[in-house]
Order: sequence, then structure tokens, then C-alpha cells
Amino acid sequence: MSEEQKDAGVTTDESHSIRLRAVISWVVVIILICFGAFMLYKLTNFHNTPGDYWKIMVKEQFPVLVGLPMAGLGSLFVTLILRISTGPIEFEIGGLKFKGGAAPIVFWIICFMVIVLSINLLWQN
Repeated sequence: MSEEQKDAGVTTDESHSIRLRAVISWVVVIILICFGAFMLYKLTNFHNTPGDYWKIMVKEQFPVLVGLPMAGLGSLFVTLILRISTGPIEFEIGGLKFKGGAAPIVFWIICFMVIVLSINLLWQN
């Protein structure tokens, strides 16, 4: 146990729990990156499927089929990286304080909505 943890009164079990959470968070981040890269790769190879259904669907509904899932993954990525780098997320918006389990969920929703709004504003029909 480090001197900082001893000074903060962190027990060995809490230290292991904190370390385990950090490792699992990084594993999830790596899995998200791999999954996103794999899906982009599969998207570029959809022309190998028989028929034109997926080609037409992806061309017409690209923001929905690709943008929304990637917005969700991107929001989760930002939320996890923030938690890993700074610890538990706590913030206040307009007098409402978010901490504990609610803060990451609300932060994810805010990130997701901002990315979706950006896709909507920037997508040209």
C-alpha cells in the first residue's frame, strides 16, 4: 500500500477494489475500441453480402445504423476515460447535484445527446 493510501485511510481491500475497477474500466475501453474498429471494418465490407438490401439501407440510414451506435460507444468511452483519469464523477447543473451512481449515467446521457445533436445538425440529406 502506498503512503498516500495510508495517509488517506484506505484499507488493503479498498485498494484492491479501486485497482480492480480501474483495470476493468481499461479493459472495457479497449473492448470498445476493438468493437468500434471491427464494426467499421465490417461496414466497409458489406458489399460481399448477397442482394442490395444492406447497401441501400446503409446509404439511406447511415446516421441511424452507424451514427447512433457509435455515439453511444463514444459517450461511454468519454465517461469511462473521465472516471479513470479523475475518479468518481460528480457535477452540478442548475442547482441539481449528481454524484454516486447517477452522475456517470447523467453524464453519459448528456454526452450522447450532444453527439446525436451534432450528427443531426451536420448530416446533409
